[in-house]
This record gives sequence, structure tokens and C-alpha cells, in this order.
Amino acid sequence: MLKSYLIIVWRNLLKNKLYTGLNVAGLTFGMTCFLFIALFVFDELTFDQQHSNAGQIFRVVEHKNVKGEATTIAAAGLMLAVQAPKSIPEVVNTTRMQRAGRANLVNPENPVNFQETVTIADGNFLSVFDFPLVLGDRKTALKEPNSILITEDLAMRLFGKIEVLGKTLEWSHLDTPLKITGVLKNHPSNSSFTFSNVMSDATHENFDFRKEFDLSDWLSNSFSVYMQLKPDANPENVATKLKKMVLDHFQPEPGTSFSFSLQPLADMHLKSENIVDGARNSNVDAIPQGNPFYIKIFALVACFILLIAGINYMNLATARATNRAKEVGVRKSIGAERRNLITQFLLEAGIVSAFSFVLAIFLVNVLLPSFNTFTHKGLSLGFGTDYRIWLMAISATVLISLLSGTYPALLLSGLKPMILLRGIKVKSGDSMNLRKGLVVMQFAISTLMIIVTIILYQQVRFLNNTHLGFNKELMVVIDVNTSTARERCETIKAEMSKIPSVKSVSLSSRVPGEWKTYRRVKVHNQGQSQDQKEAYYFAVDKDFMNTFDVQLLNGRNFDKLQDSSSVILNETAAKLMNITEASGQIVAIPAVAGDGAFSPLDENNTVFRPRVVGIVKDFHFQSLRDKIEPLVLSYIRNPIHSVDYYTARIEPTAIQSTLEQLKSIMVKADKEEPFEYHFLDEQLALFYAEDARRQTLMIWAALATIFIACLGLFGLATYSAEQRTKEIGVRKVLGATVLNLSSMLSKDFLKLVLVANVIALPIAFWGGKQLLQEYSYHIEIKWWVFVVAVLVTVVIALVTVSYQALRAALLDPVKSLRSE
Repeated sequence: MLKSYLIIVWRNLLKNKLYTGLNVAGLTFGMTCFLFIALFVFDELTFDQQHSNAGQIFRVVEHKNVKGEATTIAAAGLMLAVQAPKSIPEVVNTTRMQRAGRANLVNPENPVNFQETVTIADGNFLSVFDFPLVLGDRKTALKEPNSILITEDLAMRLFGKIEVLGKTLEWSHLDTPLKITGVLKNHPSNSSFTFSNVMSDATHENFDFRKEFDLSDWLSNSFSVYMQLKPDANPENVATKLKKMVLDHFQPEPGTSFSFSLQPLADMHLKSENIVDGARNSNVDAIPQGNPFYIKIFALVACFILLIAGINYMNLATARATNRAKEVGVRKSIGAERRNLITQFLLEAGIVSAFSFVLAIFLVNVLLPSFNTFTHKGLSLGFGTDYRIWLMAISATVLISLLSGTYPALLLSGLKPMILLRGIKVKSGDSMNLRKGLVVMQFAISTLMIIVTIILYQQVRFLNNTHLGFNKELMVVIDVNTSTARERCETIKAEMSKIPSVKSVSLSSRVPGEWKTYRRVKVHNQGQSQDQKEAYYFAVDKDFMNTFDVQLLNGRNFDKLQDSSSVILNETAAKLMNITEASGQIVAIPAVAGDGAFSPLDENNTVFRPRVVGIVKDFHFQSLRDKIEPLVLSYIRNPIHSVDYYTARIEPTAIQSTLEQLKSIMVKADKEEPFEYHFLDEQLALFYAEDARRQTLMIWAALATIFIACLGLFGLATYSAEQRTKEIGVRKVLGATVLNLSSMLSKDFLKLVLVANVIALPIAFWGGKQLLQEYSYHIEIKWWVFVVAVLVTVVIALVTVSYQALRAALLDPVKSLRSE
């Protein structure tokens, strides 16, 4: 019986090559797009789940309120990590991590400097996490002082090989060499951890400052702490016990309150918004934090594309039902039961879907390398792919087969054989309405995709082209990484300024578009210590405003001879301090914060009391996702932050030669200093790299939905023209023109497209508003966006239908009538 079904199905598919081709093309294209998006979304949703105990690992998040100033940070104190397994039964194990900053790591056999962020972790690190070791013993690798793990990538860069166990490295922050006790496998693309090395915490444990600090550190923000809980443990209860444990050993200062929460490891990538240090996880070069809003959008888009492909099949199969009436009548008259006919039609849909699925897998594997390069991921679709991907893909194929094949099967198998054999055409108002409804749904989705894509495109363009309040073009930012370079910064700057192609040079602690942590300070007007405000803090020199082209609104610029105790405010900070004109007002800065909570400037609780000498126009020193915050610009000689960058504005000619001269000056001044630089405009563009990638993905998804919808519309137009051959012939004999006939055949479909637009426009407007809420600064949705989307869908539909309409209208009426 199965063999008979297969033969009949194969004959039907070959007999109707056009419809078979349209169905296979639509389903293949739809499944290909679905698989790409599904792989992308699955990768985002499975971040950090490669560890065997991932479901039991939690990150400690501290919620602290100091005199009304609330901070939520993914960090905690050292003693909390040490004591928790001893005091709380639900805690199986803990590990703590710490960043030691960027410094030179050197292979003494080949002394080439590599600037690396050094991560410090305790001996439990490889017990809690399953980071694979290529070489070394994970039980002892981080137990001894002066030991370090490095990744395969760093081993290749330092030594040119991976077999480096037992070799030593020199670290510029430590006099003692570090022994390599293990080589870590490179991190997968969906890991929030991107460290290149891990130094043992035992290296620092014997230092005097650590001996004094360790026993009293219950509530600092110096460590990222991870806990492995028992399978049946309640994280909320554990968090409550953590607070009680800390209070049993430590009493915070008056006005300070705190609590803890435990964030699941799997939530870190997508759910760390508004958590300080939430997305960095021990490395300043970490993977960009994911956006759950876009994950939902792309998941919906994937389902939409697959749905449109299934709608095509259902539409064409239902439309062709009348042409298969005699086939069904004959089969029923010789004893075929309804279930046999349903099986046959579902088998046909299944074969088409399965064939399309195989083609889709082939296309995905061909295109996947380019897709991975574009999305910065390591996706794959093969035998080693997570079984859940295959289960999802196969389930989607089966589902689309059932959805697309069930209705036509039920429609035809339910008719009486005598009616079918008499040649009476099947007319079903329900099936006609269903086809119309499906066409409307397809084009409503297409219109929705077009509008959202245009809005996202405009927003990304706005992000990249908006004037930021300073000039970002042709700005070379050079890192200052050693104390030698800081001590000689004025001399080095003077040498750079002598280069003919360098217009100006500025020294600063931070720059707009910063990838490091911004310093924040508490600031208040003189005599108003109870009314402390929070602001960001840059240390700059007198050439900062000229180099960055920042506008001075009133007051004056810095003068290096007298301004070590002066500050300049941006408009937002001045408004916050109720200062309308800079006239030497004294402000007080009692506290500073880097990664975590605020703390005094020094152990003596010194308060920095500078005078306000100027106010500058607001400029965007952070992403346009964030509102402009209060900013205090201090002179480079200050008690809070030292120089970290030279920024040179250069001429557009001979750029490479200019870079070589800048490098020569840096190397001459400090031979241990590698020449690290970037162009400011490129660094700022990284803020919106993810937005640009999402925009491109949306463009391709929109094109996919339109293409698939047009395939279905083309098939329906072809069928409609075939069904009305006799009518067209009669009309031509009676004098109808080609234009009349084309309009007659096209208008029914265009009506459906217009109805689809009416449904899609309000939904698209709402969706666009939701999308733009992700940005503090964004475009306004213009009316013409909706007009363009309507025109695009109408024109595409008209072009699609017109081909068949013209072909039918140009047919010789004699042949049309003779064939009838």
C-alpha cells in the first residue's frame, strides 16, 4: 500500500512541475531562513550552559543603598565566598574571580609584550566550572602560588605552540615569574567568559595587604562570586541567609543597607541589564550583552517565515483541489476509504516538506561560514549539533507538513464519488475564504516586516550619524599602560605635537566611547554635604576641548599653571548643582567609585574641593542608548584619576606615516610599552555593531517573507488564470482589451494585499514604538514609512500577478475556446 501511495505521489508531483517547484522553493527558502534564525536564537538562549552543573551555579549580586544612593552590582566580598559553604548547608561550593587589569605578559624566551587582562581565581575555580583543560591537572592547576592557566589562543601567540606546560611567563605587575600549570581550551562563542588567562589567587594570599584585607572583607565589591547550590536549594532562601551571615560578622556604616540575590548562570547574558559589571564577567573585552527583546523578535520572525511557507503550500493545494476531483472519485469508487486518501495527501505534503528540509540543510551548511563571520558566532548544523536543534527543526518540518496538507486532504476526501466523477467542479466558499485569509495573513506579515526593518534601519543610521557634541573624525586614541608613560606624559605629548600631520594632542583619563569603566564621583556644593549628587569624572588637560572640539559655554578653559584644583562641568552637571554661570564656586568631592560602590578618596577621608571655572555644552560620552549624565572634567593633576590616554587629531593625508611616527615616540619613551591605539570613530561604532547586525538580519528576514509570499501569489495567479481561460477567451472575442483583462485578473489579489496593509499598519506602528523604547535617543516614526511599505507590497504583488495576467490576456481566444 505504501509503495502505491509513493508512486501516486511521485506521479502527481512530476505532472504538476510548476506547482511542485513553487512549493519546494517556498518551503526550502522558508526552512533555510528558519534554521538560520533558530540557530542564532538557540545560541543566545544557551549562553554559559556548557558547564555540567550550569543549572546549580549562581552569581552573587549585591544590592546596596548608601544614604539613598542605590547600586546593584555583580560582585561581593571575599569572606562571603569563603564562609558561605561553611555556614549555609545549601551551598556546595563557591569560587571567586577578580580582574587585575591589563598588563604585559611576556614569554622570556621571546620577549614580545602582549597586553592582556589578567584574571585571578581561587583553587575552586575549575571545580565549580567545567572549563576544559587541554593540558594540566584541573585539581591542582590553581592551588599553588605563582601559577597561571592560559588559553590555547594565548599559548599560540606567546609561544607559537600549545605544549607549554611548565614554562614561565613574566607579568609586569609581579616580580616573580608565573609558571604555566594548564592550557585551557578556547572558549565557545556562547560563553560570557572571554578571559585569556587565569592566575591563582594563592599568588596574592601571602601579601601583607591581603592578610589585613581578607578577614575584614565582608561587603566590598572586589570579587565576582559564583556559588554552586544543591539541586533542591531555593536561591532566595540562600540569598537571605547570606545577608544574615554577613551581619553576624560585620556591621555596615550608618545609612548603609544591603541585600543579596542569586542570578542563575544561564541568565547572565540576557538578563544583566542595570547590573553594574553584569556583562563583563572578568574581562573588559567581553561578549556584548544579549537583548531579550530582540531574541523574542527574531523568534517571532522565524515562526512567521515558516508559517508563510506553509501557507503557500496550503493555498496552492486547496486551489488545485478541483483539478484532482476525478482522481479522488476513481479512488473512492474502487474502495479507497477516507483515511487512505488523507494518508495519501499528507504523505505528499510530507515528501515535499522532507525534500525541502534536506535542501535547506544543504543551503545552511553552504552559507553558515559567512553567517558566522557576520554574527561573530560559531554556529554549526551537523552530527555534533545539539540534539535540541535537530528536534526543533524536525518538529517544525513535521508540523508544517501537517498544517499544509491537512485541510486539502480533509476537503477532497470528504466529497462523494458520484459528484466527483460527473466532473462537477468543487466549489467551497469556505476554501475560497480560507485562501483569501491566508493571502491576507502573508502580506500583513510582509508589510509588518518591511515597516519594522525601515524603522530599525533609520535608527541605526541615526545612531551612527548623529552629532555627538564633539568631533570624532581622524582622532587616534593611544593607550597609556605603564607608570613610566604616565610620569613622562607631558614630554611625550610635546613630542607628538611636533609631528607636522598632528593638529593637536590631548591627555585624559577617559575618552568618549570608552571601553573601560568610567569613574563616578559624589559631588555637592560647598556646605551642602547632605545633598550629594552623583556624576561621571574625566581628568583632562587644557587641550581637551580644542582636540575634541567641545564647546565652552561660559567661564574659561584649564590653565596648567594653576588648575590642579579646578573643574569644568557639563550642562547637565551644572543644572544638577544649580550653577548657571561658572565663577569659581567651590564644590566638594568626598567619594569615588570605579566598578562598584562609592568609597572615600583615601584612608584619611580626604575631600577634594575644586573650584568650578567653566561649563561646557553637553556631549555624548556614552552610547546614545543612555541619557547624557552629569560629567565633571578635572585637570589631569588631581587626587582621583590619572592619565590613561593620548588623543591626537591628525591630518587626513599620510595616515600610516603619522601612525608610524606616533609609535616611534611611544617606543622610544617606554620600550616595555606596546603601541596600542584605535580610531575614535571606529570605537564609537562598536556601540552600535549589534544594532547594525540586527538591522541586516531584519532586512534579510523581510526580503525572505516577501519572496515566499510572492511565490505563493504567483502560483495562485497562475491557477486563477488557468481556471478562467474560457471566460478570458469570450471576453476577448467580445472586444475586451489586454489592459481590461489584466486589470480583471489582478484586482482581486490587489484588494487582498490592501486589506493586509490595513491590518498590518497599526500593529507595525505599535511594534516600532516598542523597538525604539530601547534607546534614550531615537528617531520619530514618520508617516512616509507606512506609505513606502504599502507601495512596496502593492507594487511587488502587482508585478507578481501581472505576469500571469498578461500571459493569459495575450492568449489567442480561438485556442482558449477550443481547449474548453
